[in-house]
Amino acid sequence: MEQVRLCNICGHHNPVDGSSRCANCWLSLRRAATLTLVEAEKLTRRRRFGYLRVRLVRRGLLLAILLPLALWWVVAKNDLGPLIWPPPAATTNLNVTTDMDAWPQARRTSQNTGYTANSVPAPQRILWTFETSKPIVASPAVVGDRVYLATEDGRTVALDRSTGAIVWEYQTGFPSSSTPAVAADLVFTVTRPGVVTALERNTGARRWEQDLHKPILASPILADGTLYIGASDSNLYALDAATGRLRWSFDASDWITSAVAYLDGNLVVTSQDHNLRVVGAKSGRQRLIYDTGRGRPSPGGAAIQGDVAYFGSLGGRVWAVDRQARTYPFERSLLFWQSTLYIWGILPNAPVQKGSIWATHIGGDIPYPLALSRDTVYAATVQGKVVALNAATGEELWSTELDSEITAPPTVAGNTVLIGAENGRVLGLNASTGMVEWNFQIGGKITGSPVVVGRTIFVASHDGKLYALTGGE
Repeated sequence: MEQVRLCNICGHHNPVDGSSRCANCWLSLRRAATLTLVEAEKLTRRRRFGYLRVRLVRRGLLLAILLPLALWWVVAKNDLGPLIWPPPAATTNLNVTTDMDAWPQARRTSQNTGYTANSVPAPQRILWTFETSKPIVASPAVVGDRVYLATEDGRTVALDRSTGAIVWEYQTGFPSSSTPAVAADLVFTVTRPGVVTALERNTGARRWEQDLHKPILASPILADGTLYIGASDSNLYALDAATGRLRWSFDASDWITSAVAYLDGNLVVTSQDHNLRVVGAKSGRQRLIYDTGRGRPSPGGAAIQGDVAYFGSLGGRVWAVDRQARTYPFERSLLFWQSTLYIWGILPNAPVQKGSIWATHIGGDIPYPLALSRDTVYAATVQGKVVALNAATGEELWSTELDSEITAPPTVAGNTVLIGAENGRVLGLNASTGMVEWNFQIGGKITGSPVVVGRTIFVASHDGKLYALTGGE
């Protein structure tokens, strides 16, 4: 029977009377075993199976390490965690009133429109004032026969809507830059150091308190049983309105300084960076990210009408974005490379960012939320310009230059655009033409968006007073 020399290193079969080195690996055959060809083939097969087993085990261990790391990276990079570990649901479906004779939270509705169909008379006199020891930063909420105000001197107060007299007050001990939210029998108030408190609407007694331990400049928004609050640690917090329990938090990458907008289970979030984000209200998961470009932060928050989110940015641009668009994993990286190839002249056409509808440049800076009235978007710049744009196309309808800086977001009441100015004037502009129809002087810079309920305009001022303005009747 034929015999061969079996290389101990590579397992190659070499002739017995051949070279002293292996024909395959060229190593010495001095210690090679001499076997029959059948025995050598059996031994070689066993060695190959052994090598294969070792290889499979090593690769299996490597995959066991790499796959969890890859899964963790995909989940973390694309904020998919809430899909795998759903957050707790809200325990109620509590919402603010939709009554036209109320202004229950910042910008009135959860869509942040800053609009009421109530027409407003030209103010002729001050009905009453409520004075505090420090400037008032935020607008009040008005529901029923009471006005609810969070102050810089560490209080949340309920005032009689007709007289301005204090009905009750709750000592928070901290200043506030936020408008309270009012729903059912609760008043939700937020202080700047990050303490969120639910108070009994009739008595001011504390129902619950949650300390987020983060600075808060934004106003809370209540929708479907959840209180949504943006903070200066870049997170949007979702608190159960009935208990104050944290449902979830979402990292928006920079300070959130204005109220978020909500509609149909989606939240639209802007911050001090240059990205608008759409977040699922149930999951806290990001659904869309829209980049406005470097140097164009949008601190004022967005407003929603239908499927479109409208917002302004520093640098004087107003944007309309499809809030129903979706950003999928790795899509933004692809957009980056498409843009780069277009800049290099390799691609003939510039890529279009998902969600884009229109963008209009009006100049100046827009740090405030916009106001929406049916088919028109109203924007105000710090420099004193008020502009009306067609909501569908972004076309400019009119533009009015005022003789003072604008220091508060615009409000639309009926056919009047209300503007608060640095020189202490409240101005009423015709919503169709932009013509200034009236102005009313108060004691200090206006620091909160004018609030219109019934025939009264409520105005917060830097002089520490809340003014209730009314017509001559």
